[in-house]
Amino acid sequence: MRIFYTASFYGKNKYQKYYDLVLETIEKTGATVISPEKGNYKRILTAKARMRDPKLAHYEAIRKNILQADAVIIEVSFQDLQIGYETALAIAAKKPVLCLSIYEDFSQKIDNQYFFGAKYTELDVEEVVAEFVERVGKKTLGERFNLFLSAVQEEYLEHASREKGISKSEYVRNLIDKDKLEK
Repeated sequence: MRIFYTASFYGKNKYQKYYDLVLETIEKTGATVISPEKGNYKRILTAKARMRDPKLAHYEAIRKNILQADAVIIEVSFQDLQIGYETALAIAAKKPVLCLSIYEDFSQKIDNQYFFGAKYTELDVEEVVAEFVERVGKKTLGERFNLFLSAVQEEYLEHASREKGISKSEYVRNLIDKDKLEK
């Protein structure tokens, strides 16, 4: 599993020990971690892109890594616009996002199927991260099957998915998940 991890640059002076704690905890799960905190996040860029404006290269690398990750974990104890933007970018890309804070659980304020939040301490961070990684691992799409539909069914599926702004496959997965919850 590939996890993109980030935290606020502006919070480094005050929160670096927490940033490091979360990074070490994610690595203990066995996931591949790509992160500005590790310095390995710009490898995704071409040499030409790295040589251009460093700030633009930084954000392009973050954007590309979010899109290629299976999940995103963000330490949000220091709140800033850039971290909020990266969270929204990951959610828009339909990536599971875990926002960790030592102050509050943001899932109490943000209701989205791809958003998970948790207030953590040094004592429970391993449990919180492991639970998220396990949940994402179970939802990672790894099975494929073919499905035959009548022309009417396919037409309805096309219409319903377009209306909801999602793919036909995602529409079918959502129906299955909804059915499972109702039982």
